[in-house]
Amino acid sequence: MNDGIEREKKYLINEEKAQKLRSISKQKLGVVQWYLLDCSFLALLRNLEDMPHQECRVRYTVDESGKESWIIAFKSELSEGFKRAEKEFELTDVVENQTDEFWDEFFKRLSESPVTAKVRYFISETPAEVVLDEFIELDVPYNVEVKYMVEVELKNESEAFEKYEQAYELGCGLNMDGFKLYTNRNIAIVSQLPPRVLINCVKQILGIAVFAKMRRKDRELSTKEAIELLKIGEYGFLATWDGKYPYAVPVNYVYKDGAIYFHCASVGKKLDNISFQKNASFSVVTKSKLLPDKLSTAYDSVIAFGQARIIEGGEKKMALLELIHKYAQQFYERFSQPNIEEFERECANTTVVKLVVEHITGKRRKEED
Repeated sequence: MNDGIEREKKYLINEEKAQKLRSISKQKLGVVQWYLLDCSFLALLRNLEDMPHQECRVRYTVDESGKESWIIAFKSELSEGFKRAEKEFELTDVVENQTDEFWDEFFKRLSESPVTAKVRYFISETPAEVVLDEFIELDVPYNVEVKYMVEVELKNESEAFEKYEQAYELGCGLNMDGFKLYTNRNIAIVSQLPPRVLINCVKQILGIAVFAKMRRKDRELSTKEAIELLKIGEYGFLATWDGKYPYAVPVNYVYKDGAIYFHCASVGKKLDNISFQKNASFSVVTKSKLLPDKLSTAYDSVIAFGQARIIEGGEKKMALLELIHKYAQQFYERFSQPNIEEFERECANTTVVKLVVEHITGKRRKEED
């Protein structure tokens, strides 16, 4: 845990100035920050006697070597002299049990919270920290229009911001009201992109993602469009691996909250493969139409990658109800009532698999192309 008082000013700069600062930066980080209004769910953690139950910031960072960290921070309101009190916790130091269930709940909370994503360039770390933040465009615009912002954090009470304003030609910076307007908390928006997908987007920008960027940029769909396709697809192909051959099988499915759910029998090749290797992919094609005169096909397609596992309990029932709602709506109202024996039997006799989406891409070939 870290406690302290930070003195920080913010500066909005243009593309030309940002390019100059990037050219002299010493390192860079991918940063995703979520702002939670209610942090009571942190009761899942230990050492809570030192942790306030109030609004907090959850920050994920990854450097160019792939080193990741999670920090939970609590900040006070800005006071004169651009000062704020801050209390920070390293998430992985206080998590009692880093189970799949914990991370599912954690990411669910994040997906409901305002977020910003950016690449942070470190211009100087001592005696003051000077960083350039380049904000990454998400599926909806940020609440405050911003692309580049410099932050100068002084570590010595005797130092003045003017020294760094002159050294890096930053101007006088934002006043107190401007600072409050351009806090990341005020900039943040609620994104439909799942947290794990946001994290992979940042990794792609840093050039450290497992997944390659699409070659045909002219046919690439946005992540938001790809998710929409995944929501409406009638069926998809699940691809798993047994150590010798890939195995792709068509399944009915439903997409919800950053995951793909499907049901199956309690034994079979799919489950054998998933027990051997959790990594899997899932592809969907819609609007397929042959174009024989062009020796081609028009289509919309999406492919998602992630880890698959069997689920139980309330999440299993939720997934089955979502599948019923999608494919057999005439039964949904009856089965969604509590303690329906027929539904309970179906739950007991059915296995449900959850594929947690970590990366997703979409592609479209139009008839007129």
